[in-house]
Amino acid sequence: MLRTLTTTCKPRYGSGVLGLLRSYHSTDHIGSNLIVDNSTIESKILTKALEYIPRYGFKSGSITKAIRELDYPDSIQSVITSNPNGNSPEFQLTLHWLKSKRQELNNYALEDPEFNSISDEYERVAKLIKTRLMMNSPIIDHLQSGLSQLVVPYNMPQSLEELHNLSDDIAFLAGDFSHDFAWYAKRAGFSTLYVNSELYMLQDTSANFKKTNKFVDEKVLGIKQFGTAYTSVEEWGLFNAISLVNLVKSQLVRG
Repeated sequence: MLRTLTTTCKPRYGSGVLGLLRSYHSTDHIGSNLIVDNSTIESKILTKALEYIPRYGFKSGSITKAIRELDYPDSIQSVITSNPNGNSPEFQLTLHWLKSKRQELNNYALEDPEFNSISDEYERVAKLIKTRLMMNSPIIDHLQSGLSQLVVPYNMPQSLEELHNLSDDIAFLAGDFSHDFAWYAKRAGFSTLYVNSELYMLQDTSANFKKTNKFVDEKVLGIKQFGTAYTSVEEWGLFNAISLVNLVKSQLVRG
């Protein structure tokens, strides 16, 4: 579910991100910055499984290794396989990866003094997107298979929700306090930019993904200079459909 900012949310950069006041509703974390709750067995298993993604990918094998590492009986697999939403173990692991990285991004924005010294909203957006993308580095060889889980038709609603939550976080942490249609427009722009940047990253062979970072900087500058084209809720809805179709096509082309 998308979160909304109140018109009283104004950036106070002197106090860093902690100086921002946000009122929103979130299905992940209500009134807090907690995105991943490791109090459940399911979450503990999936969090441990993240450590095995660089080797085994977004596969059930990573979950099996986590269960054994945690000294749980193999029968505990049923906690994952009997997911109430009907999500496959692979998709659950992919979603957990995305939420965990979003949690890390929130923590980074709260704690990093260099980031909090940046006063320009769009420079902060670029920094946040690049920081999030670099979190993909350890699993870059498996990133495409993870993204392929997201574009399976019956996974799309949850995938799109997580993408919008990420763009909402980026906008808020960057200091955005727009409202009305501008709220939707910025998040549409940031969602599009993030998806395009991640797809670009898959093809980037430059050292430390320098070309990807340059790509992000150029696209953010474009948004800053020319703004976004979405001026109504109807156009925001159209963006949802178009972005999903384009993402699916991109993944199919990449096999």
